[in-house]
Amino acid sequence: MNLAEIVQRTNPPLPWQEGDNIPWSEPDFSRRMLAEHLTQAHDRASRRSHLIDAHVNWIHEQLLGQKPSRILDLGCGPGLYCQRLATLGHQCTGIDYSPASVDYAQLQAQQQNLSIRYLHADIRFAAYFAGDDEEYDLVMLLFGEFNVFSRADAAQILAKSLAVLRPGGLLLLETHRYSSLIPNPQARNTWFSSSGGLFSPLPHFVLMEESWEQQVSILTRRYYVIDTTTAVVTRYAQSMQAYRFDEYQAILSNSGFTAVAIVAGLAHDRICAPPEFHAIVARK
Repeated sequence: MNLAEIVQRTNPPLPWQEGDNIPWSEPDFSRRMLAEHLTQAHDRASRRSHLIDAHVNWIHEQLLGQKPSRILDLGCGPGLYCQRLATLGHQCTGIDYSPASVDYAQLQAQQQNLSIRYLHADIRFAAYFAGDDEEYDLVMLLFGEFNVFSRADAAQILAKSLAVLRPGGLLLLETHRYSSLIPNPQARNTWFSSSGGLFSPLPHFVLMEESWEQQVSILTRRYYVIDTTTAVVTRYAQSMQAYRFDEYQAILSNSGFTAVAIVAGLAHDRICAPPEFHAIVARK
């Protein structure tokens, strides 16, 4: 793109038509994203270690009753949950779209002598059984990733999750609250400059705009990354489906899950449960 194309852009954007998501699968982008996952400076990519510890303890004690279990972590990132759960005696499989994150997770498992299976794949299309047909006790999809998928893709992920769970097995979703995805009308368009970061290793500007489609409850964010030397523009887009709780209940029930319950957060603690998220537990 060039600067003129920003002015001539289509508004409002069509959800999921300008790219499924930020390009987590691109090798260079995924390496920069890995640094964001591992930093202890913020919780924007992965949580900091003390929060992950609290989440894992809650999953281990409250959901799994401290019993060794088979766990599938969808969108596992660099394996920060799988590593901790494996040290507690659980058998873990992780699937993620980012090659750098999966490579890091595999290396950490080898170095710590943990028996964790990782698969580099898009969870919409991946086979959830990683080389065997044993069923899982828990399937989890955390940090609001459920919302980045269209309703059709989300239903497909739920159907596949149900298929690999044992009878009585649990699904854990950490999802966005409906209100957290409605943009602030006073701050929909923002920009910042960087000498090098997630969107580019070179000096650049990032223009970000948000569009909210009220009738379908979809937030779309566009990012225009402008190289400060060449003025070349790279566009990324991300759409997110918002659901009210009754809609979460409906899509889970329609997918075959029962006993759908919402909890304040993964650790029942506002420190561990930022206001933008809640957790949903459902049973096969």
